[in-house]
Amino acid sequence: MSGDALPRDFQGPKSVGTSVPRLNAEAFVTGAAVYAADVIPSDVLHLRVVRSSYARAKIISIFTKDAERIPGFVTFVSASDMWQFTRPTPSRFSKDRFPGPLDVRPLALDEVKYVGEPVIAVLAESPAAARLAAELITIEYEPLAPILNPIAALTAVEYVHPQWKTNVAAHDVIRVGDPESEFFRPDVVTVSGKLTVECSTSAPIEMRSYVAEWDPRAARLKIQGAFQMPHPSRWTIAHALGLKESQVQIVAQNIGGTFGLKMVGHPEEVLVGFLAMKTQRRVAFVEDRDECFLARGREQTHSFQIAATRDGRITAFRDRMVADIGAVGAGGGWQMALVTAAVMPTVYKIENCLIDCSLATTNKSPWQGIRGYGKEIGNLVVERAVELLAAALSMDPNELRRLNLNPSDAFPYRLPSGMIVDSGDYAPALKKLEGMRRGWPAQRAATAHDETAIGHGFAFELTPEGAAFPGAVPSGFETATVKVDPSGEITVLASITSPGGGNETGLAQLVGDVFGAAPDVITVRQGDTEVTPFGGGNSSSRSLMLCGAAAVAAAQDVLSKLARCAANLLQCDPAETVFHDGEVFSIRSPEKRLIFGAVALAVYTHPFSSGDGVELPLQSTKSYKAQNVRHVPDEQGRINAYPSYPYSVHAAAVEVSHDTGVVRVLKYSVVHDCGTVINPALVDGQMRGAVVMGIGAALWERMETDENGRKVNDRLKNYLLPRALDVPAIEIGNQLTPSMFHPLGMKGAGESGVGGAMACVINAVGDAIGAEAASRLDTIPATPLRILRALRGANS
Repeated sequence: MSGDALPRDFQGPKSVGTSVPRLNAEAFVTGAAVYAADVIPSDVLHLRVVRSSYARAKIISIFTKDAERIPGFVTFVSASDMWQFTRPTPSRFSKDRFPGPLDVRPLALDEVKYVGEPVIAVLAESPAAARLAAELITIEYEPLAPILNPIAALTAVEYVHPQWKTNVAAHDVIRVGDPESEFFRPDVVTVSGKLTVECSTSAPIEMRSYVAEWDPRAARLKIQGAFQMPHPSRWTIAHALGLKESQVQIVAQNIGGTFGLKMVGHPEEVLVGFLAMKTQRRVAFVEDRDECFLARGREQTHSFQIAATRDGRITAFRDRMVADIGAVGAGGGWQMALVTAAVMPTVYKIENCLIDCSLATTNKSPWQGIRGYGKEIGNLVVERAVELLAAALSMDPNELRRLNLNPSDAFPYRLPSGMIVDSGDYAPALKKLEGMRRGWPAQRAATAHDETAIGHGFAFELTPEGAAFPGAVPSGFETATVKVDPSGEITVLASITSPGGGNETGLAQLVGDVFGAAPDVITVRQGDTEVTPFGGGNSSSRSLMLCGAAAVAAAQDVLSKLARCAANLLQCDPAETVFHDGEVFSIRSPEKRLIFGAVALAVYTHPFSSGDGVELPLQSTKSYKAQNVRHVPDEQGRINAYPSYPYSVHAAAVEVSHDTGVVRVLKYSVVHDCGTVINPALVDGQMRGAVVMGIGAALWERMETDENGRKVNDRLKNYLLPRALDVPAIEIGNQLTPSMFHPLGMKGAGESGVGGAMACVINAVGDAIGAEAASRLDTIPATPLRILRALRGANS
């Protein structure tokens, strides 16, 4: 369907734009909500994975006799046991960028590529027996020298994926104008900097779990679990197991947070299915925190330069980035690094840019999706460059920002990467944010009498949403079915899932407004591939932006059928019918009213009289394909894979101890523009959560590995997440510039906040420790030790 076909005027009183309480909130707050691990029955077999203890090694032999003696042990499988019965697990994203073929299997065959790679799958009657049996399996390895340094990996002659004959998984050079010449102009001030972003992870409270059941008579496989993207997961699992998609049913339960982790391509998804088919019994897998921490992301280095005239006009920006994406698996996490490069230079008008982006493979675990999806790092790098430039020019950073923001009449504007930014009004958002700082503690330097300093930091964040990468499964659309039963019940079957943010409530608001009904009378079903239409699930803020638009179109189609029946009964024109609060009447004769359910029943029971002219049933399925997406390369060879561009501007006040390097975040404010807002409370909740994640990434969260590639972090006790007492109240202001490319003006709100928080907190720390020390603070997170090193004259 075309986006222009969607109407903007709905029947009856509107709930869209109001903070309707979440439809299923009671179940969550009372503990009645069902999560993936809750549906595991008592008689299942339990899967435990034996993982590599080496970053790179050949597998010589496997000894299982001791494990087989454990009471409750059932069986084990290795890669050789599975090889003839399975196929490679496909990636959801196109692998055209890769330098060669990629054969991803759930278990390593001859050689392991990272610590934690699955080697053996063990089945037992209980979790304890499975764990003990796995511990008793001995694997003999021939260790090989691991490739752990991404910079060295680019030119190494040993390869993580030997069939590629290179460790460069992908390379992109984004260029506009003549940046090289600009840096040699005599009238410009040039600033150089480096920024290393250490590895972090999504760390959801609920870890992954699955339970698989094979029905031999029907030859069908059912897997229930923590699936973020049920339909793409069905596609990958069916392909890997050699089944038709119609033979596989995926059911996603309530999700206790995902933040990108629970997308597609995890080896355990294929393993539970294969083992259920092999044993003819139900098989369950429940991830532990150590396994959850195999999910990596964000690890990269940047060397950047920025130039401006002495009055503050930025003339050029360039950045050379190397992302350490680890080994490449079936998931699409590696794509995040390309998005980092593509979002630069974000909200600023810089006519000469060069971004050189390399994705290096190393003997570390594969990148998995993480909230922000690479955009957060692109924003962080640009904002640090702006901050350092302001110091070199002796300018107020916000005045420098204001001078170089894309103006309101520039939209839509093109980024060097080919992205087309749809709408915005940046300068007023910054002004609004500055006005929200009443009562903030004043900036102050440390003194002999007080070793703490207070700094203020600001940052913009541009957050492309609705990803529609060419070759992805699926790419750039979502689907909804709306139906009205004979009883009058209105049901929405949605291709998306909810990771816990409440998008089902937003869908109910949109559809309820079409029918003039309250959201709480709308039934929303998600996450079951047998019931819901095909679509991408949850990622990149697509839920309401894409599926919401589809649901409105489908609801309007069903409403037109009901209006014809009501017109027959009321003896009026269908255009005169009004649907309001469970009743239907003619606008010309409002005193004569029908019950909504009675009209629905009449369509089904009297189709040749009351339902004359109505196409049965009262059901419609519509897809919405994103606008402002271009897959055919332009004259510069660039595409645009994102339809919408919400943005935000952030401010933080921090206190930094010059004695200990400890940072306290004192105040935080943000102004956000995500276009049309369906439910303000849900949008604000998304922003607050993202800001907290950004603060954590800026100050505390880091996944460490030792010199052998082994993880140091194995639990939440040594991976430092923000606690409630670590963050202040987050004040949110809103600005509205609807997207001109979306029928309802929406731009998405699921990922905004992470990058803005990372950047503004780091800028605030820099303000507190002084410009000279801030120039040396070049590694994120800004831990106390790194802050002290910067203060004492050493790079962090």
